[in-house]
Amino acid sequence: MTIELPVRLPPLSTWQRTEALWLEKRPGGLAKPFSDEELLAVMDEWGTPEEGRKYIIRARRESPSRRVGGRARNVVTRYTSLKLHNRVATESKNVEFPAVFRYDLDGTTREHYSQPPQVGIPTKIRRTSRRGKVTEYTHTVPYTPDIFRLTPDGPFVEEWKNEEKLVALAKKYPFRFFKSEDDATWHCPEREEYFKALGITFCLRSSAEHNPRFIENLSHLRTYLDNEMSVLTEDAWSAIDRIVRKRGAMSMAALFALAFTDRTPWNEPLVLPTPPGKFRVDDVLQAIADKRLFVDLDYDDLSDPSSVVICSSLEQLDAVKWRRPPPHTVSTHFVMTVDVGTEFMFRGKPDVYTVTAMPAGKVLYRDSESRVFEEMPEMRFQQLLQDDIHLLSTPKSTEELLAQCAFITDKQIQTARRRFQLVKQLEHTDIPHPYSARTIQRWQQKIRSAGESRPLQMLALIPRRPGGRGPQILDEVLALIREVALSANNPTNPSGRHSYDAFVRLCRERGAKPCSPNTFYQRSGVFRDVRSREGDRWAYNKEPAVWYLHRGDKIHGGRPFHRVHIDHTKLDIIIKVRGHGGRIYRLRPWLTIVIDAETRAVLAFYLSAHPPSTVSCMMAMRAMVAMHKRVPDFLVCDNGKEFHSNAFDNFCDLNDITLEFRPAHESRFGSVIERLFGVTNQLLIHDLVGTTKAMQHVRTLTQSVDPMRADHLTFVELHGLLDYFFFVEYNRERRHPAHDHTPDEYMNNRFVVTGRRLTRLRPYDERFMLQTLIPVSRGGVREIDNQMGIKVGRIWYWADEFAGRRNKKKVEVRIDMWNVCVAYACIDGHWVKCVSRLLMQYRQLTQIELRYALYEVRLRLRAAPESSFESVLRGVLAEHNIPVAADVTGATRLIYGKPHLTEVESSEGIPEFSATDGADAPAEYNLSASHDEGRADDAPSTSFPRRTNDAAPSNTSPTAGRFKIDYSRLPVRNPI
Repeated sequence: MTIELPVRLPPLSTWQRTEALWLEKRPGGLAKPFSDEELLAVMDEWGTPEEGRKYIIRARRESPSRRVGGRARNVVTRYTSLKLHNRVATESKNVEFPAVFRYDLDGTTREHYSQPPQVGIPTKIRRTSRRGKVTEYTHTVPYTPDIFRLTPDGPFVEEWKNEEKLVALAKKYPFRFFKSEDDATWHCPEREEYFKALGITFCLRSSAEHNPRFIENLSHLRTYLDNEMSVLTEDAWSAIDRIVRKRGAMSMAALFALAFTDRTPWNEPLVLPTPPGKFRVDDVLQAIADKRLFVDLDYDDLSDPSSVVICSSLEQLDAVKWRRPPPHTVSTHFVMTVDVGTEFMFRGKPDVYTVTAMPAGKVLYRDSESRVFEEMPEMRFQQLLQDDIHLLSTPKSTEELLAQCAFITDKQIQTARRRFQLVKQLEHTDIPHPYSARTIQRWQQKIRSAGESRPLQMLALIPRRPGGRGPQILDEVLALIREVALSANNPTNPSGRHSYDAFVRLCRERGAKPCSPNTFYQRSGVFRDVRSREGDRWAYNKEPAVWYLHRGDKIHGGRPFHRVHIDHTKLDIIIKVRGHGGRIYRLRPWLTIVIDAETRAVLAFYLSAHPPSTVSCMMAMRAMVAMHKRVPDFLVCDNGKEFHSNAFDNFCDLNDITLEFRPAHESRFGSVIERLFGVTNQLLIHDLVGTTKAMQHVRTLTQSVDPMRADHLTFVELHGLLDYFFFVEYNRERRHPAHDHTPDEYMNNRFVVTGRRLTRLRPYDERFMLQTLIPVSRGGVREIDNQMGIKVGRIWYWADEFAGRRNKKKVEVRIDMWNVCVAYACIDGHWVKCVSRLLMQYRQLTQIELRYALYEVRLRLRAAPESSFESVLRGVLAEHNIPVAADVTGATRLIYGKPHLTEVESSEGIPEFSATDGADAPAEYNLSASHDEGRADDAPSTSFPRRTNDAAPSNTSPTAGRFKIDYSRLPVRNPI
């Protein structure tokens, strides 16, 4: 029998208790930012001094004061704030980002800013010399806080750090960082005093104050918070309330089972009317967000409905909290088991007692010397445990007992058994043996000391490590080995023999005797730094895998389209691409894949002949929205410059997508998509003609297996194979071991229990296409010349709307990657299509081709300055003498031109926001095109649907939307 005893955990910090009180005062709703008049009024109420007012105004105007960077394996995050409608960057996924996420969705924080302006704080510096002399002086140290926060209760400056880092800082600087023992609050007196003089409260916060489960639940409900598009109707609420109020508390899975089954596809914006007296899954989540239904967000996981308890009132929720077992991560106490063998002490007494037996309702115990044997009622024992009984230990497990025993080899056991038998035989008769009399006497002494137990006597005769095995090398030589080994940690990566020769020369210079090579190799291996010798990536590959990040983290998200990975790879195959004039190029293509982390479904892919760039990211986003009409919540990517581009970040900002940049050179953070690359190579690419597997061993490569001499696939054929493999074989037919379903089937099932979330849908129309265009260089704006138009490079673009505009007015300009004769300018809230008459006849060119052509034009104009730009450009384009990297981009345009992934067509209304025009309210935007000429591309059709405003074809065949390719006749070793 066991007794479960509650043991208290450390108390909450001052800031946690304060936020709990704020939550009771302002339980729901997003707090609106301060207006300028409101801020001046509340600063008068707070009594903020003049210096503090200046800092608050600077923080609102200048934040962020610096760019965040991923250091020490941090995950940089860029988040779109619902409260401030701006982009917020944080340096740590598990420290700063949860705080920003909570402040953006609570009802107390009015404004929050990351990386506020830098200040200089007078700091006491202590230096200790080699002789032990301590010198103290005050120096002004620059300091940039993590978060600046404005609340009705005053301004706050917060510094967030890992709990482990705070403990290390407290050991290193105990006079600067310390933790209060009574309330578990971290303090930094120097910073607190500085900001207190400004009328601002400084808070040193720890990552231990975050509850990962609460943050995940808040992310699950974010779509339904303060959202005008998702409204809970009275009829649906009456149906929900009638069911929940009758029971008081019920499982979310049981409530979902009673919901109306909506057969509408999750990627369609169509909303069918709900029958009277029925409700949907989204209605339940909306009721939780509106605080009509109540859930313990600190305990339950909303992504797992079977474990969630829904209550009709706060009183019912309190009753559920009292009855349920406390969790390990959020409870104020945990369960400790008392069993036979548990040691304890009474308060104020030095004696240690051990539990000997636990019959029904009693606890029998004795002291350490077995002189006192007592019994106590079980209830009395539990009462005394709160105040008078202090537990010392619990029964050790088998693993703990084995860990205390040193390893003994079979040879040592056999030797001990022979020694024991010899000693016992010598007690009766004298037999010859090779040991001395002193050795026999020592063995007999060990047997007597072991007691009467035969096993303990044999264990006492186990041969121990012989003496004289200590270090046989001088400390001076060890110091020389360390010096040579540390100096060898450089990118040259010298060999062991080279380092030993340097060690021998150093020993001769210092007058020391060198050790043997084997001893040097053994001792110097301790100081070998793989990261300094072979780089971060090679060192990362040798590190042990991390199987989890933090307790409670959902590494792969909690619902479809919650966390999506995007990355590029160069395929292990050579294909042939037809360029200008029928020229054939053979190259390795690039593949960009977008995959959902939870369901493992491939959402989109983009095959290109050009290296990865911002265009690759935008085309992948176009392909994803064209197929699924939905954008993700989080987009996980590496640190490629295309993901850090302003164009891609602006696209994510417009669509409320949070970007996460995994640490540099650490591919395991993207293991989901990295494994997909391997599966694609293993199951498809390596079985095609032209694969480069044979080129792994170049020195043994012969002409018969040379992939450059094979009958290569074309760009179109490879794209068709990838399309069939990802969207048919992988998504629909193969069961994934992560969830034992096909990705498509599991995604459909998860949408049923997590809601359709219609606010995440995006129509594939011209508005979305404009968001994926590339802004021009130098800030993305150009000045209007009311006679010539706007100038991009050395090419003028014109639209009729420029005629009546103010000269030199700056407008936002974006260019089309696939059509060089058009550009788009935002004028008074309208996106206007601008046309270059110079490039009208070359509209089939891509921007990459035009870029190389302009480079050639500059070279010719430098040699002949008297020539005109237009004539030289026409001559260069007529010759079409451009590199392969530019010429093959036409193949990409051909493959994606037919499904309208490469053209922006005219439409009647395209709402878009332009920061250049400074419009406060969204306007009705029109895309006007005075020269809207189509382009006919002879390319096969893909699986992407037509845009919403495109006219549907009159005759649609059952096989429409697929490549018309006979896969059985393609040159593959195994049929697909």
